[in-house]
Amino acid sequence: MPLPVEPSLTLILDFVITTGLTVALFAAGLARAGARVTAFLGGAAAWAALTGGLAAAGLLAHFDPPRPLPLLLLALAGVVWFVRSDDWGGRLARLPLALIVGFQGFRILVEFVIHRAAMEGVAPVEMSWSGHNFDVLTGLTACALIPFAERLPAPVLHAWNVLGLALLGAVVGTGMLSMPGPFQQIATDPANVWIGHFPFIWLPTILVVVALIGHGVLFRRLREDARATG
Repeated sequence: MPLPVEPSLTLILDFVITTGLTVALFAAGLARAGARVTAFLGGAAAWAALTGGLAAAGLLAHFDPPRPLPLLLLALAGVVWFVRSDDWGGRLARLPLALIVGFQGFRILVEFVIHRAAMEGVAPVEMSWSGHNFDVLTGLTACALIPFAERLPAPVLHAWNVLGLALLGAVVGTGMLSMPGPFQQIATDPANVWIGHFPFIWLPTILVVVALIGHGVLFRRLREDARATG
């Protein structure tokens, strides 16, 4: 299915830049943790090229059944593997809590881009903060918690992490249930087809992925801290 309107060049550039900055920030965290940055950047570039290329060729803009779904399931499996890996998730979990928590501040930029897409009529308003998406709160609170992260009790950080994951899950669920096709439960105008197009496919396949990794890494850190002190 085609996009309902032609996205502006500003929207496309904003989306590409936001994605690039997020990946660069994540890579900086890996470098600080002593992980293999080159390997990560190579894998990220290959994944971006694969998903972006399929979307640019028009192969993902079909939703009966939703063609982006296999990529999303593959990405979810990658998140689990990454977080559980000692070479990646294990090293990230040893970073200062301020960095692990503060990383989620990138979601503020993402929400501004989604809002612009909704205002242009490219994305349904339900996907933005004017609709059912309150994920910007995770980014704002992440920035606010940076100075206090090391001193906050573990239950507070755990609760914040659960809330952020729930807010992310809500917007992902809204996106899945509003895609046209057999799983649609939410009618939107325009239809939620933009994530099947380039470069917007990188919203679920890159931006959501790194947010999930961030939550997983914090859960791992809190679990390991509890074991060390218990």
